[in-house]
Amino acid sequence: MIDDATVPAGDDALFDLIKTLAELPGPTGHEDAVQDWVADRWSALGDVRRTSVGNVLVRVGGKGSRLVLAAHADEICLVVKSISDEGHCFLWPYYADRLGAPPRWFMPASQPALVVTGTGTVPAIIATASGHVVGGQGSRKERLEWNDLFVDLGAETRAEVEALGIHPGCRVIWNPPTRRLGTHRIVGKAMDDRVALAIATLVGERLAGRDDLTHEVWLASTIQEENGLIGASSLADEERFDRCVAIDVGLTGDIPGPDRRDFPCRLGAGPMLVHQDSSAHYSGRFIRELVATAAGAGISVQQAIFQNYGSDGAEALRRGMETALLTYPTRYTHSAIETVDERDVLACVELLVAFLVA
Repeated sequence: MIDDATVPAGDDALFDLIKTLAELPGPTGHEDAVQDWVADRWSALGDVRRTSVGNVLVRVGGKGSRLVLAAHADEICLVVKSISDEGHCFLWPYYADRLGAPPRWFMPASQPALVVTGTGTVPAIIATASGHVVGGQGSRKERLEWNDLFVDLGAETRAEVEALGIHPGCRVIWNPPTRRLGTHRIVGKAMDDRVALAIATLVGERLAGRDDLTHEVWLASTIQEENGLIGASSLADEERFDRCVAIDVGLTGDIPGPDRRDFPCRLGAGPMLVHQDSSAHYSGRFIRELVATAAGAGISVQQAIFQNYGSDGAEALRRGMETALLTYPTRYTHSAIETVDERDVLACVELLVAFLVA
């Protein structure tokens, strides 16, 4: 963890970068706006490549074994499945549904939203019948069903909705503003995984042009991580990489509800190095190298295992890369109020720079 004395209260440049990235519309399968921004910003680092599936790659520099810092561009979303005669859009999840209903952790109702079309975005709200109209014993349900959720665009007919370019298959994201919470906390949507893209960007900019790097360093921004790590699965077909640091959100238990025995890590206590999650066991040797680097640089780190979690790192492992999973502590993951601490974010940057500079 970076000491408070070294971090200005409210790092405006970091906040602005995270806000810019988080507020871009980039639902799974429609990450274009994010990848356009990434390709433009990373073009200052080297020759940017857009792959046929939409991943973005750039070589930063250095020699030796090839290491890629990988973060994903997509955010969780809903998908329009039908439009009513009255102009309401009914919804389906971004993932392979096995419950037949929204899980407890997924609470999109009563959120401002954007519908992402082929030509732009349309403001809306995600709604469900509420208040007085669901009162009474006869209308009680134990839980919401998917058909209880819908998008209200302020339209009155199906024709009005279709005239906006909206059709089944359009993605829907919640759309709160990114804002500060207290002195060092940042809250909003898509901290998963736009903060990781901010970290990769800042590391790349710190390393560009240096001739004292320990690896040949690349950056990658992948598509469809939230839908089965699809983008990461093809990275090795584009370039040969020896090592990968997957950067993603880290799970914390420092709020009411989680069992601290399961989630002992906390916000503001430094980067998290993950040994195991639901999809993979990561390289113990690689993690030890990063822990030693952190100790030498005076950076506090947390070590963890995660349940009910997966990352692009699993696909990197399958494709033959020695892989470490580096995460930044995040509260309320997969919600509209994902919360990070900028001290952890900056510490992730410092750790990676210290590791990659000889």
